[in-house]
Amino acid sequence: MSEKFADLQVTLGDRTWKVHKVIVCCRSDFFAKACEEGFKEEREGIVELHDDDPDVIDKMFHYIYRNEYDDADTELGQVLLNVRMVAVAEKYFIDHLAHFATSKLNHHAANAWKTIDFADAIDEAYTTTADSDRVLRNTILEVVMEHAHDLFDAEQTEYAQFQAMAAGTPSFSSEVAARQAAALAPYHRQELYRCPNSHCDVVFRSPIKKSQWFSWRCPQCACNSLSGDYEWWQKFRLVLQPGVEKVD
Repeated sequence: MSEKFADLQVTLGDRTWKVHKVIVCCRSDFFAKACEEGFKEEREGIVELHDDDPDVIDKMFHYIYRNEYDDADTELGQVLLNVRMVAVAEKYFIDHLAHFATSKLNHHAANAWKTIDFADAIDEAYTTTADSDRVLRNTILEVVMEHAHDLFDAEQTEYAQFQAMAAGTPSFSSEVAARQAAALAPYHRQELYRCPNSHCDVVFRSPIKKSQWFSWRCPQCACNSLSGDYEWWQKFRLVLQPGVEKVD
């Protein structure tokens, strides 16, 4: 990023970036507002930032100028870095950066879900970004739901930190629970039936309705396609006893 003809200084602690208003104000509504006529920042040519990670801000400016940033050279870990990039994109109103960082996060999280960094990134995502940021949170939730069987298994001690994070982050836990409930909902509306062939032990679920003529072919005994109305299929419906959750 060349400082030639720079007409604005951005400071954060002891770090300073010399930038060009015509570029940063076009990419960020925050800087555009700060540089409006009559504001202190416009008169002095200095914008002071607070409570940010200097390395993240450095990558933010790299993106503003070049539409990309390198997330390999970071001590934060790639997942956490990209969560923070989404956070600064929201803070400084840089929409395209938020989408770019989320895309990178999705790529890295697919392989990093087993790491402690993943738990730290989720915690930060749910405490530093807006509840309305569904792109970021949905990206995280999709990875979590894919591996939920392992991540929430109390017997797998390698995921203890993830489980502690989930217990201490109610907004995240409630969204995971909602996803799990939605995934199970279709099964709660379906009845269990056994294959009409008395020599076959296949059990299947289906929402057979009273007004419906239902056809089914058993994948195990290769029984010919069986068809019947609701009353006929009730002969093969399984009724679970209270407390029984599944049929083996």
